[in-house]
Amino acid sequence: MLITCPRCESKARIATSKAITKETREAYCQCLNLNCGVIFVTYTSVCRIIEPTGQKPNPELQPELCKSEDINQVELFALEL
Repeated sequence: MLITCPRCESKARIATSKAITKETREAYCQCLNLNCGVIFVTYTSVCRIIEPTGQKPNPELQPELCKSEDINQVELFALEL
């Protein structure tokens, strides 16, 4: 997903994110404009459910959706800088 840089209005990428709550994620973003390159943080939240199913993913059918977050991706992002 690409978003707009708040400084230069170029495209920016989400490098990594972490869960704050079940409904909110904190995303670490970087501007793709080489002359800007600003790094910033955004928050994404669920505001409403459009079509509830009520079922959680089946670990046997969708194991990638049931992984635990063993790796701290925010620390990995900080090492890239």
